[in-house]
Amino acid sequence: MIARVSALLCLCTIVLTSCAHPNRISVRALDRLTKGSEKFVLVFGSLSTGGETNQAALLRPTIRFIHQAERSDPEQVLWSLAVSNGDRFYAALQTPPGMPFLDTFYAEVGGPDVGFDRITFVRLRATDAPRAMYFGEIRVNPAQNRSAQGERVIVNITDDFQNAEQELRRLYPHFTGPVMRAGFVRNPAPAATPERIR
Repeated sequence: MIARVSALLCLCTIVLTSCAHPNRISVRALDRLTKGSEKFVLVFGSLSTGGETNQAALLRPTIRFIHQAERSDPEQVLWSLAVSNGDRFYAALQTPPGMPFLDTFYAEVGGPDVGFDRITFVRLRATDAPRAMYFGEIRVNPAQNRSAQGERVIVNITDDFQNAEQELRRLYPHFTGPVMRAGFVRNPAPAATPERIR
């Protein structure tokens, strides 16, 4: 009898942990933040590596969100996540202690084997409502010649906002805040080529 109960408990634990998605905040945790009137930014997108014929893949592609109030202050990691290749990530960045709201943060991508490069700096206005920010479909690979280029990784970002927003609304149906693109994700319209003067 004890063996059956132990086996059943182990099976339940395995089932519950296999259902948890390691790359996203749970629906319950997000609902708890929302109901608790927490000020947060729900960041989301996808991260992948490799796939190019002449580029190697990172061992553990990672995206980190960092807050640093002043240049002389230490960096505070708001969220760091090693993402399985091509998986979407969803993370809630909360207000740092002692601050009225999350005013600035930056995102960086890379991996422990090659280091990290910053991809954007975000400045936010004060608001009472939580909001979501899309960071795009990020592909990151080690730079070919890191010392000559002065960069650790090569980053390419594509925009799939419509599908990503639909998936966000499906996963988190109680999230009612605005959803926006991070500024660098917008693909600007190509500029018209100026006419030559004869």
